[in-house]
Formats: sequence, C-alpha cells, structure tokens
Amino acid sequence: MQYNLAFNIPTYTDDESTFPKPLNGNYDYWTVLFEHFLTCSNTIEIHCWNEEIETISEIKSLCKNEQEIVKGENLTIFRCQKQAPLSDYLLNNYLNKIGEFKWFTVNLDKDMVSAFHSGHWGTEFFVPNALKSDVALIKSLIPDETSFHQS
Repeated sequence: MQYNLAFNIPTYTDDESTFPKPLNGNYDYWTVLFEHFLTCSNTIEIHCWNEEIETISEIKSLCKNEQEIVKGENLTIFRCQKQAPLSDYLLNNYLNKIGEFKWFTVNLDKDMVSAFHSGHWGTEFFVPNALKSDVALIKSLIPDETSFHQS
C-alpha cells in the first residue's frame, strides 16, 4: 500500500525575521530524509528567492551546462539531472553563514513524477506514493511535535 504524506516541522521565527526555523534549532532530520528520497530520484529542482545571490551562484557552479534555469520576478528555479556534486551540496551544505536553511524549495522527481517535496526552507514536506518503510523512517527522524498527515 502507498500513502501520501504531508508533514510540517514545528517552527519559530526570530523577533526581526520571518524566516522559519525548527523549534529545536536544528535540521538533524534533513540529511537522512533527503538522502533516502534522493536515491530513488533522477531529477533535482531547487527554488531560491532572487535576492539569495550567494546560494544561486553556488548552484550555478555545480550544475554547469546541464541545467534548466528559470528566473522569475521573485524566484530562480533550477532543474537538472541528479549528479554527485549537486547531491553532495544538498546533503552536506544546507545551511548558510547564519545557520538558516539555504533553499526555499527542493523537489525530487523520478522520470518526471514527484518523489519528494521540501518547502519553506526545509520545514514543510510532501511525499507521494510513500511505502510503510518510508513512513517509519520519516517518523523516526522528525520531532515529536511535527504535524503529520497520512492518506
């Protein structure tokens, strides 16, 4: 049996910011969660706000000529085939200099079908067609206070 999963990590914002951060102050769940779904995908899509110039530059340098870039009024969207340098970057370099998650959205697809969605800087997730083993892994990684919906 397969499930659609939506879960939101509990967050807070600093007094002078609207940036959501996990209540426990860390993204410990990210690496294992992302790596699990990365293994069954072949395309990566990343959304950044246009003012996140350093992050946009980092992504451009990793994908070189193998990427599709769409620059909208507010967002820059990168779409490229899964490759080691970008995968390593997403797994191990996910915080900026002030400890905030780097990417507004990260999507993983397998043959043009969604496999994983991370939104709002790594605090909101959707996983379609999840197996019982996926559910068990996710529940073992996320904070107890996480809002978790399964259908």
